[in-house]
Parts: sequence; structure tokens; C-alpha cells
Amino acid sequence: MDFWSKFAKYYDVTEKLNGSVYREMCDLTTILTPFHSSVLECAGGTGELSFAAAKKADSVLCTDNSENMLNIARQKAEKQGVCNVDFARANIFHIEQPNESFDVVIAGNILHLLKKPENAVKELYRVTKTGGKILLPTFMTSENTKISGALLGAYKKLGFEPCTEFSPRSYVYFLKGLNLGDVKAKLIKGTIPCCYAVIIKQ
Repeated sequence: MDFWSKFAKYYDVTEKLNGSVYREMCDLTTILTPFHSSVLECAGGTGELSFAAAKKADSVLCTDNSENMLNIARQKAEKQGVCNVDFARANIFHIEQPNESFDVVIAGNILHLLKKPENAVKELYRVTKTGGKILLPTFMTSENTKISGALLGAYKKLGFEPCTEFSPRSYVYFLKGLNLGDVKAKLIKGTIPCCYAVIIKQ
């Protein structure tokens, strides 16, 4: 069993330790999701960003590679009465849906964990409709305070292993270097800051 499957039951608890960042991520996701849109989330974890998008979307497909994460997300959807989100196990590098399937595609806090994040972004781009949005909020772990450093250190002892330590500048530079469309970004400050990047597919 991988780290995320073992960690699934604690995931929402750790989110609360970085609560202000998660709340703003969810608020921005709702704002950036058009009414009546179709949405895909990859690496959706326990579904918070999917639920945020579902407030305005007609349909959301929340996917993750961990069935344990998805089971928790399903339970939360039932408890909250969310009816327009479906769940499926999926690999972010090999999305089954055809080209240009979704108005919005989300991959939150996953790119810094991947050995080849550029391949994942290109796959997300493939299934996004022309003129659609790719939402890519990602934790910034290269510049830590004592509190965030201690928290990240604890995660790493449990098996959390980021592949890339992004700063806001290096993250935006990375995304712009892919030449996939207009990139906009906002830094969300908090215990572990997040750079919320958006690519508009041209």
C-alpha cells in the first residue's frame, strides 16, 4: 500500500492544519468554474476541490489513484448531499477520456510530487476544451518557515516525498515553459503557501 492509501484517513485532518490556504483554494476553484460546465479533477484526494467546482458545474468527475481516498470522498459527497460528482480511479498520466472532453480540468497539489510533471500537465491539456481552464494549485515547499518546515518534516517521516521543491517564481516559469497557453497565478499565503496557477487553453 502506497503512502497516500495509508494516509487517506488522516488527509482531512492535515488539511485543517493549513486551513486558510485550503479554504481560499476551494473559494478560487468555485469562482473559476463556469456555470453549467463539465469538470475533471485528477489526484482529487478526498474531493474538496471537486465539491467546490460542483457548486457551479453541471457535472464533475473526481479521480484519484488511491481507492482509499476515493472511498472517503464518496462518503463525504453522500453526507453533504452532493449529487453531481462521480468518482473513478485513474492515472493522471493516462486519462481515458478523449481530447477536449472538459471545460475545466483540475489537478491540485500533485505536480510537486511527480517525477515528470510536464507530462501530466500535457495530458491535462489534451482533455481540456479549447478556451477551457486548467487549474493547478500547488504547494510551495522551497521557502519554509519554522512551522511549515516542521510540518513538512513530519510528513516526510511518514513517507511524503516531493520530487520538486517549487517556489512561486520557479513554478510559473515551469508552466510558461510548456507553451500550452496563457498562465496566470496567485500566491495564497499560509502555513504552507500555495501558488494557484491557471492555464487558459488556446
